[in-house]
Amino acid sequence: MTEVAADITAGWTFSDSNEVEWNTVGEGVAMKVLGAANGKMIALFKFDAGYEGGQHHHEEPEFSYVLEGDLISNGVPMLAGHAYAAEAGTDHVEFRTENGATLVSVFKMAG
Repeated sequence: MTEVAADITAGWTFSDSNEVEWNTVGEGVAMKVLGAANGKMIALFKFDAGYEGGQHHHEEPEFSYVLEGDLISNGVPMLAGHAYAAEAGTDHVEFRTENGATLVSVFKMAG
């Protein structure tokens, strides 16, 4: 293994998603926070089959990539390999999965 000088990793967060625990954040949804910087977060989400999310407003952009499963986001059917980017000021009016889904998202941290 190569040693990395500490000064070139200052301000960086590195994670192994296999080492991060799933945290339940709502009924039918769990999250793994993989890293955070400058008010933004990258996280894995796992949605149970039948999950339906509530409507919400995006104050900041949100980016998501489907790793596995299926979902419908604002009327658009999505499968593994699909992604969306939501601009600041948009509304998420539909988010659901019939069979369950896992995705990675980048978004503004709460608070």
